[in-house]
Amino acid sequence: MPHRARRTSHGIQRSEQWEQPTPRRIGRESRAAPAALPVARPGRALLLKAVATLGLLAALTWAGRTHLRMGRPDSWPLAPLDGLAVAVGGDGTHPVRQRLGLLLLALICFAAWRHHRRVRLAYRPGPVDVHEFTDATPQHDAPVDDLKSQFCQRLSETHIYPPYAGPADPPPENFLDVAGGVDPKTTNPLAMLLQMLPRLWPKVGYRVTGVLQVRAQEPCYGVSATVTSFLRGGRSAMTTQWGSTWEEATRRTAYWVLATILPVTRLGRAAPWRSWCGRELPAALFAAYNKGKELQDRRQFDEALRFYGEALRLDPFNADLRMMVASVQEEMGLFLDALDTYQSALVLREQGGWYDDHIWTTRTDRLRDLPRHVLGTLRYLRRRPDSIKLRYQYACTLAYTERTVHQWFKQDGVGDREKVRRQMRQRLEKAFVDRYWPVVTSFADGPGEPAAKEWLRRVLREFPEATAVVFQIAAAQELYRLREDTVLAWFVRRTRSEVTHSALLLLRDVWAPLRLAKAWHDWAAVGWRPLPTGPLGPFEVGGTLAGWWRRGPRSRAAVLMREWPSGGVLLDRAIRRAQHRRWPAHPPRSFDFYNAACTYGFALKGYFPDPDRRPPAHLSPAARALWRGRRLIADALPLAHPPRWYRRPASTPDGGNRPVPNSDDGGNRPVPTPTPGDGNRPVPNSTPGGGTRPVQNSTPGGGTRPVPAVGSIRAADLEPSPHPLPPPVAPLVEKAVEQLRAALACTESGVAADRLRRWILSSEPDLAPLRRLQDFGYFEEEVYPSLNLVFPRPDKVINLRMSAYAQELVCQGAVLLEQTWHDRALPPQTADPHLLIRWLDLDAETWDTLCRIALDHARYWRDRAEFIRLLRRAVDPIRIAEARFPPEIPRFDDLVLSGANRLVSDGTRPEENVERLARLNIALVDRKLNAIYQTVAEHAGNGSLRARRRLAGMDYRGEPLRGDETLGICTRQAGRWHQVAERMRENGPVVDVSGLGVLEPRA
Repeated sequence: MPHRARRTSHGIQRSEQWEQPTPRRIGRESRAAPAALPVARPGRALLLKAVATLGLLAALTWAGRTHLRMGRPDSWPLAPLDGLAVAVGGDGTHPVRQRLGLLLLALICFAAWRHHRRVRLAYRPGPVDVHEFTDATPQHDAPVDDLKSQFCQRLSETHIYPPYAGPADPPPENFLDVAGGVDPKTTNPLAMLLQMLPRLWPKVGYRVTGVLQVRAQEPCYGVSATVTSFLRGGRSAMTTQWGSTWEEATRRTAYWVLATILPVTRLGRAAPWRSWCGRELPAALFAAYNKGKELQDRRQFDEALRFYGEALRLDPFNADLRMMVASVQEEMGLFLDALDTYQSALVLREQGGWYDDHIWTTRTDRLRDLPRHVLGTLRYLRRRPDSIKLRYQYACTLAYTERTVHQWFKQDGVGDREKVRRQMRQRLEKAFVDRYWPVVTSFADGPGEPAAKEWLRRVLREFPEATAVVFQIAAAQELYRLREDTVLAWFVRRTRSEVTHSALLLLRDVWAPLRLAKAWHDWAAVGWRPLPTGPLGPFEVGGTLAGWWRRGPRSRAAVLMREWPSGGVLLDRAIRRAQHRRWPAHPPRSFDFYNAACTYGFALKGYFPDPDRRPPAHLSPAARALWRGRRLIADALPLAHPPRWYRRPASTPDGGNRPVPNSDDGGNRPVPTPTPGDGNRPVPNSTPGGGTRPVQNSTPGGGTRPVPAVGSIRAADLEPSPHPLPPPVAPLVEKAVEQLRAALACTESGVAADRLRRWILSSEPDLAPLRRLQDFGYFEEEVYPSLNLVFPRPDKVINLRMSAYAQELVCQGAVLLEQTWHDRALPPQTADPHLLIRWLDLDAETWDTLCRIALDHARYWRDRAEFIRLLRRAVDPIRIAEARFPPEIPRFDDLVLSGANRLVSDGTRPEENVERLARLNIALVDRKLNAIYQTVAEHAGNGSLRARRRLAGMDYRGEPLRGDETLGICTRQAGRWHQVAERMRENGPVVDVSGLGVLEPRA
């Protein structure tokens, strides 16, 4: 078919496929085999029950009104009771055929109710009847009860094994089973019926039986399991799972049972198993996902990503799994990786660029062909019910430019990490140029699509500030189109999520314009590079988004964008308008309060300098004033606060205050007079250029403390209270903390509350300036009490946490390997050279992985995951369980920072703020890893290879191992790992493990 295109009113050429329905794709039937068990249809069973019940009531009503007794009132509500009396009563002359007909209808109604009960138990699912395992081993020594307990525990963790308190006998399958449960001495028909009905009523949905087996070949332990569904005649599925231990075989069997039952229940209609509903779900896929989710909840993110990757290998078209991967990457601080994951999930199985064309449509274009637009969007939402949440997460990650753009232009990778990062940037660059070139049509050097794409490609490679502006405009457009598509999402099942109407209004009208305003001002601060002059604002008439947004949202966004730094009444009014618009009767949810807190927290960035950026030398006068204003306000804030400690009242020895000349208002302003040895802030001196130069004051420790500008010293500094906040900042901090309290008040305890805690205290970029203030410290101590001392939090808490995690991982791994080699040296020593060669091969591979970790400063998660995998192969599983290896990524509260005592020494402004302290601790861990790479790792790996070659030569020549050969090799290898552990134990950010016991060598 020849390629044709259509040009819209905005000059965008669309492919012909945009006009056509969704292209044909591979059907679901060709993707996987049908499920082994019957699929429950609760809707049909409910309809059948309702029809049978209404039919019986109608028949009873007709019989009651036809044979109305004398003296009875003619009442419709009492007619069914009269009909029941006609059917079971013995008095009166009634046709026998009427009684038989009513009895037949009653039996049909009971069968319909019983069928609905079975369908409901199979669909929910209901209780699972797990029979006692049969021990079929030759010695009959298998731990039957222990294995069944472990099996049931696995089922209960996935909410498929509710407690079953019914009889231990299996449910009846035919009439003989029912008749066998009736007491033979009973002669009363009614009593017999009462004994039969409980046996006929279903109580369980599935039955599982197991047989324990043993074979000679490895893996030698097996469990043969049979799953039976009592729906539609009792279909069954059977398998045999093998493992190297009884526990492994039982775990694999439990995963197979769950993967067999889940697709035919209501759990198969929820994420991430929507596409497997009614199909045969691979047990390996379910096991990989379940293990990854378990590790993610335990904050062991390296292994969680590895298992999620295995699940994606088995199900590459699962967008829900990709969102789980992206959530782990965000919690690890890999925002660019998360952006790439969201981008790949967004265009998954989309042909013809439908989504790219859908983003850049105006209301005029959609109203011109309304049926095609509505039907196409509904078809897309029905096919992709996860798209609303996916697009929301993608837009938010795209807007986190302080993380994504920083990682985009950062060039610190080594080895595979640099190659992966470069390929990732190339993929994203191509996708962004093809999708977001309309963003830069007003910035490009010439008109048309080719000029815009070329300009955007150049910006994404050379100019970080302009790239941040492009990302923010693209995120704003994504949120704008997402808000309009959610109106149609109400007509599609299973598309609703926590992304509410008010949440999207807040992000579209307040949060996105606020972020765009900061990126725009940062771009102006560097002279609009690569543009010669400043362009029109995106929301101004003739701007980039002027043709794509409606007038109302565009005007509100333009007002907010002009007010940066933002705060005060304008921001409060915008947030209240977004939270209570159109549906004031619906109270805001936890998600709405959290978004409002993030908006207030991000507004604080207008009053803080960026800790990772310095003002360029080529600033314009306006930009210099902006940088100077931020610096003056930021110096007045307590960047490193001491929680629960108050500032000392500053006064002169005679109780008065000394005025300072040359203040900003021309008069004298009382400031505290510095005294020798005191921690009060000294007075700044004048510089020849008219500015102020901070005077360095001595501290008791012999250091010096920088002094903020004169204009930032307030009279409230003299009061014995916490340092006050400047007027523009105090309302923002107060309302941000208030919104966080409201969000936590609406959140239930559990896993969701723990993840919200991690985002509030560590991962959320919008709350970074708020975490450095005293009010947030008090909020943290009240809401999340800790036994440790609470320190101020740096801007990027996750970097410090990951550095401490890397140190703990390498240290624990080295200790475990040292103990393992010591155990191998204990008698009886092995005399098999092949076993020793396998040990040395594995050890050499581990040293090679450690070399890559040390060379890249443990920044690459794949190297860390490979290190963990190799240790699991080399070390005894019991020892690994006792050591709780691998360690979880610690919380900031659990870190013991080197030099942290200076932050809370006497309650005054510390000599080093928390940002510098965090950088010093990270650099300390990097120096340790450098020392390991230079002095230990490379030479130790070569030593393992030399010993391996020597043993291989002896085995080739037929020479036996000498008595001390094995002892010498094991002792040397243990000594090398001991050097690694000792180097990583030096001072630095370590994790508090006071509750763990010391490992002893195993005999």
